[in-house]
Amino acid sequence: MTTTQKNRLAKSALWLLTAAAAAAMVRSLFVGLEIDEEYALSLGFRLVSGDRLFATMWEPHQLSALTTAPLVALFLGVTGGTTVLLLFVRVVMLLVKAGLSFWFYRSLRGALGGRAAWLLALGLFVFTPKWFLGPDYVSQQFHYTLAAFLFWYDYFAPGPRQGQGVWRVAAGAVCACLSFLAYPQSVAAAPVFLVGMVVLARSGKRSIPRGAAVFAVTCGVCGGAFLLWALQGMAFDFAALLERITLVLNDPQYDFTAGERMAELTGQALAVVRFSALPLAGAALLTALWVVRCRPGVVRSVETALWLYTGLLGVWCLLWALREESLDYRHVYLAATLAGGWTFWADRRRAQDRGVRQVLFWLGWLPGVAAYLMILRSTLIALPTTFMYLFWPAVCGAAALALRHPVFRAGRWGLAALLTVLLLYPTVSRLWLVQVTGWKPHSLADTTLVRIENGPAKGIWADEKAADMQECLYEALAPYGGKQLLQAIGEQHGLGFLMADGTMTVAQASVISGTDSDPRFVQYYEEMPEKLPDVILYDDAEVRDMAAFHAWIEENLPLADRYTVTHGTASLQVLVVDKGA
Repeated sequence: MTTTQKNRLAKSALWLLTAAAAAAMVRSLFVGLEIDEEYALSLGFRLVSGDRLFATMWEPHQLSALTTAPLVALFLGVTGGTTVLLLFVRVVMLLVKAGLSFWFYRSLRGALGGRAAWLLALGLFVFTPKWFLGPDYVSQQFHYTLAAFLFWYDYFAPGPRQGQGVWRVAAGAVCACLSFLAYPQSVAAAPVFLVGMVVLARSGKRSIPRGAAVFAVTCGVCGGAFLLWALQGMAFDFAALLERITLVLNDPQYDFTAGERMAELTGQALAVVRFSALPLAGAALLTALWVVRCRPGVVRSVETALWLYTGLLGVWCLLWALREESLDYRHVYLAATLAGGWTFWADRRRAQDRGVRQVLFWLGWLPGVAAYLMILRSTLIALPTTFMYLFWPAVCGAAALALRHPVFRAGRWGLAALLTVLLLYPTVSRLWLVQVTGWKPHSLADTTLVRIENGPAKGIWADEKAADMQECLYEALAPYGGKQLLQAIGEQHGLGFLMADGTMTVAQASVISGTDSDPRFVQYYEEMPEKLPDVILYDDAEVRDMAAFHAWIEENLPLADRYTVTHGTASLQVLVVDKGA
């Protein structure tokens, strides 16, 4: 095959992958509805409708409302209602993702080569941590981290703008702070950022680490401003704020010790090793054949083995995802992160591209790993699912490899194949799989999609149960504009609070899908009787034990009326409270 033919083939492959990624994301605009995405919007709605952080909002992820609230407020201000709000938010997120991905490409194409930068940018575009476009706390943490890195890359990376425009460091610090607020455990990355900026300043032969100073001052200002705002909602009572934060953190769902979490993770790690055994064996065999032929050193042999393992594991994950119709085969991100870490170490003395490599390591890979380790300790989700938090370190590791191996040049098709594998898993999964009610993934072939015709999710195609529930919520709550709503339901329907064109207010401690009969719901009304509800919803298909909370409602609230609203597979009990009694 001639060089011209190879170039044509490479361009065709890139265009095909680009078209597939675009199709996957357009599909994500209109298909699927999950409770975490509803949860994210309902948090923003609480702020817009008058609730205050910590004072009347007791959700563990409430700080992520700082991003969703402006979107909800903008939509309400322009349209005067909430119909198609979800689609609007998804469009905004898609545009943001496209902008960040193109920014990444423009920033790193000089160092990585245009094709490698484009493949990695496509990966960033098509990846979302939880498979929906809405900006929940995990999505915010990922995208704000990416934005911070891109601001800092323009300042710290070698080039004509290196060290110029210190505002870039400040802007990146603001993005980092928003990431920390969205997912507070990711603050573990902050000291790594600070140390990294000092190291980069010294490697650039600057005696004063101006970037590190600006980062620290900006974070201090952002933190102080946020604290003052939070204290305002608590009447500037610092002791009361600390007490409320403690109450919020004592969520019954997260009532486990570090030892208990470690024991759980250890058992799950064995399953991860068993799943990865065949790709590991294949990588070992291929590496052995390569070593016999080329006789490289130990360091490069290990690096080759790790990246071969990553590529084979990526194919393995994709095959299992399609076979099991599951969205949680993300083991390849862990493999790419480990392989990238080895590449950073192996190239630590390599002079060529050292400046870019240091930025990728100190401001990308290492803080990403630090944040992951903190998140791993505190999250409820299973070990394989946590690997979604390693996507950004995996991208930085692959970029470090691309610095040494230009894509598509003679003998470098292996790297192109590796980057394509990293891109294919989220792309193909998004095109073929859909998550349905009950957190159960299915394929498009065995899932009946129904278009939602009313409410905030209008225009979205979801599985029958999810679509029926949205229509049922719309019908049940239409008469109660201006009223206070309580969903006495384990699996919360977050968009329900935005029905009646966003004129209702939330009358409960937390809108998260909680544990069975969370006792803090009762405490909430004892402390804030003005938040007692006007209307209450029960879900006749309740999947959690809410008997204790329902018993408290029946005993303590004067109910004037009770009736049932059904729509297809959905059935809701509507309880009307007589506050005049």
